[in-house]
Amino acid sequence: MILQKMLSFMEKYHMLDGCKTLVIGVSGGADSVCLLLLLEKVCKERGILPVVVHIEHGIRGKESLSDAAFVENLCKQKDILFHRFSYAVEKIAKESGESTEEAGRRLRYDTFFQVAEQYEQAKIAVAHNENDQAETVLFHLARGSGIKGMGGIPPVRGNIIRPLLGVSRAEIEQYLKEAGQPYCTDSTNALDIYARNRIRHEALPSLNGVNAQAVSHIGQAAEEFSEVFAYLEAQAKEAEAHCVRDERQGARIGQEAFCACPVILQKQIVYDLLGRLAGAKKDITREHVAQVLALMEKQVGRKISLPFGLVAARTYEGIRIGQEKVQKKEGNRKEEAFAFRIFSNNPKIGEIPKNQYTKWFDYDKIEHGTQIRTRQEGDFFVLDEKGGKKKLKSYFIDEKIQSEERDRIPLLADGSHILWIVGYRISAYYKVTKDTRRILEVRYDGGMKR
Repeated sequence: MILQKMLSFMEKYHMLDGCKTLVIGVSGGADSVCLLLLLEKVCKERGILPVVVHIEHGIRGKESLSDAAFVENLCKQKDILFHRFSYAVEKIAKESGESTEEAGRRLRYDTFFQVAEQYEQAKIAVAHNENDQAETVLFHLARGSGIKGMGGIPPVRGNIIRPLLGVSRAEIEQYLKEAGQPYCTDSTNALDIYARNRIRHEALPSLNGVNAQAVSHIGQAAEEFSEVFAYLEAQAKEAEAHCVRDERQGARIGQEAFCACPVILQKQIVYDLLGRLAGAKKDITREHVAQVLALMEKQVGRKISLPFGLVAARTYEGIRIGQEKVQKKEGNRKEEAFAFRIFSNNPKIGEIPKNQYTKWFDYDKIEHGTQIRTRQEGDFFVLDEKGGKKKLKSYFIDEKIQSEERDRIPLLADGSHILWIVGYRISAYYKVTKDTRRILEVRYDGGMKR
């Protein structure tokens, strides 16, 4: 029975411990309607207050409004507290530079948290199911995710719980059919323009043809990956205490203790350390981790640039990682300052700035994240729309820039590809065109006048 299966899953992860209010996200689709029906019973048995939140995204017109009315009416029938919110998600996404999916997700969870704050000891229940888990794992696998990503959607994250994560979509639809409970169907779910929909309509059916239990098996694998990652993180944290020493503006990795660790722990230590020093892990990839590990085999003095302005340098003791300081042209000049802004491209934004120290770039062409640094061996940029490359060293020679000056020029880099030689020119590859979706605006205020 689906209710018992859900309860067993909830108990396994202690989802309702200390819960007095359950904020339930209900879109009107089969998953969330099933979640509401099941949790209504659980709440009555355990004396928990159920509260429904519905978010109307303003995307599907009358269909979207009809879904909102359906959920509101269902809550009235069951005498359940109901909160409805409406957002112009597409407009918000354009203003913020996010995709519509990203903006919708952010708004949903922000709203859930806001409502939860109004009630006593509230938890938030959302309707991800076993199929969603399988889709997420395959999506992460296709994008090159590591062990953490292979763990998929966590059953519990803070005060967010996912009671249906161990229940398949087929079980959900069968339950609603037997209960005679109608639900809404989002027409965009049938479109293959979204990556997840292609996985849902093409990849999973093919895998089910190989094994009818493919979805369940992927879900089980995700659970095991989560357990492995939790163990790996704990071991890496313990090992880090022995081989990493924090400093005022960075950290040092001691060679002897670090190299004594298994390679898998070395990778996790570096990944966690980079994320901690940068303040975010979003643009930290396995390539950056590999570069740091390779640096341990290099000569003392070798350096590599990393996302978020971090630089790793080989030292006699091991590796030092910290924020890069762009060299100053004059002793009394203030340190260079860069300001970044991302926004959507549309006809109303006007002309591309002609200002020498404000530049626009095609954000979606950036592969490794941006770094502010000085020159390195192998740096290059694209000369023109034909894709012709030019080495930065050759450009400096052609422009008759003195050797000592070359080391002072700030560069905005994407790996070895230079987006902007500040004060001079940008790479043609990153130029904004009519096909550009998102624009990265970079302003430089370092006082370098040429």
